[in-house]
Amino acid sequence: MIRKRLDRKTIAFIRWFDASYQRGECTEEELIPKVEIESAGLLVAENEESVSIALDQCGADKTWRYIEHIPKVNILSIRRVTM
Repeated sequence: MIRKRLDRKTIAFIRWFDASYQRGECTEEELIPKVEIESAGLLVAENEESVSIALDQCGADKTWRYIEHIPKVNILSIRRVTM
């Protein structure tokens, strides 16, 4: 059996915040101005402004699917694991 060597991949675990939207009426005590979110995925790109992660990478043509772009100003923590 021939085994193809896979390229090393980096998985990013990101805790970040975003704006929220509330429907209907609410009191001041019920206001939720922001929500914390946890996302994880294959690290696609990273620069000074954002981090992009994907759910899938299609190996044959090196394309990514279901990409999420997170502004760095919204990131609370990020952990990278290279495998």
